[in-house]
Amino acid sequence: MAVTTVELDLTSADFGQTMHEQIDGLRAAGEFHARTPTGRVFFNQEDAAWVMRCTDFRFSFVSIDPTTSPYLATAIEHELLNMHGEPHARLRRLISAALRDRVADELKAQIAGVADGLIDAMPDAGVVDLRADFTEILPGRVLGPMYGVPYEDTPELDEWINVGGRKLDALQSGVDIDVVEDANRKLHDYLRALLAERRNNLGDDMFSELIRAEVDGDRFSENELVYLASELASAGVDTTREQLPLTLLALLDHPDQLARLAADPSLAIGAVDEGMRFAPLPWAIPHEALHNIEYRGVEIQQGELVSVLIPALNRDPAVIADPNTFDIGRRARNFSFGHGAHACPAAQLARIEMAIALEHLVRRVEIGALVERPPIDPVGQGRTPPHLRVEIRKR
Repeated sequence: MAVTTVELDLTSADFGQTMHEQIDGLRAAGEFHARTPTGRVFFNQEDAAWVMRCTDFRFSFVSIDPTTSPYLATAIEHELLNMHGEPHARLRRLISAALRDRVADELKAQIAGVADGLIDAMPDAGVVDLRADFTEILPGRVLGPMYGVPYEDTPELDEWINVGGRKLDALQSGVDIDVVEDANRKLHDYLRALLAERRNNLGDDMFSELIRAEVDGDRFSENELVYLASELASAGVDTTREQLPLTLLALLDHPDQLARLAADPSLAIGAVDEGMRFAPLPWAIPHEALHNIEYRGVEIQQGELVSVLIPALNRDPAVIADPNTFDIGRRARNFSFGHGAHACPAAQLARIEMAIALEHLVRRVEIGALVERPPIDPVGQGRTPPHLRVEIRKR
């Protein structure tokens, strides 16, 4: 059934509230794609993996007007996520050499120290907002050890990343464009100064590893280091800040799984992976066709947008048994960190950071039920709960 007449509005509240039921119905009817106001969408893993390999497509943020802010447009142009082909592959090779899918024991200990410090500040018993008091603060505090910067610099850096990360929205809407540009300039200036200092004083932090990285004599240029360090910091901080509340909410909504984690905190990495599968932060990720393509009877024109719907991919019954059940003991593939050429290069770091935070939280705190249900927008990143007020008692 290649030529479909099914239409979905991925931005509507109705779709957000009934997404899995609608997608399951389409699958049962033999559909594997649908039309949207901007193009078409795939919702099964096999089809999405083809798109996300980025040989026939490139990642697309949708068009922007570079004259709105040449500075921000240049920054986005140099982001790894918006690059394609050999320039993208070259930077990925250097990043792989720098990160090597490892997180030093020293950094793990520092992440644990940050988590413990936030738990220490909680009352012995009473109501705590796990979003405001824990997940909102943790990523910014981890940023210091990750980049080897003084602790007193962290709040300022965190704010620049938080504001500066809105550059795409600002370029598209023009809202707060000056504020967002200023935050990006300050972050980039700080990283240039840090680079000048760090070149002759390398440490065990991620920034030093990026400076050291070399593949066949090739190294990052100064601009590449600054833009990349900015992008990785933004992705790491924002992903953890927004994804961890979603995972905690899934645990609170499934008290049997929360109790299971509390009884065996070593399941924390599984809880992180299952949280990202069951309640992922990413939504519909658009890709632009590089040329005319035929796929499973579907004619896709050059320039056409094809989105992959991450929450639906993560519950594809063709590859995941009982996909609508939240089970922190399962090991199932998910697309929340991307796939193929644009898979997140710092995924392992983000997973470990969230797992350490969860493990220390459940070891030290008995978490009760939600005091009140947080209001949630059912589509896009609005699904992240604005607060998570729960009764706690320290163990």
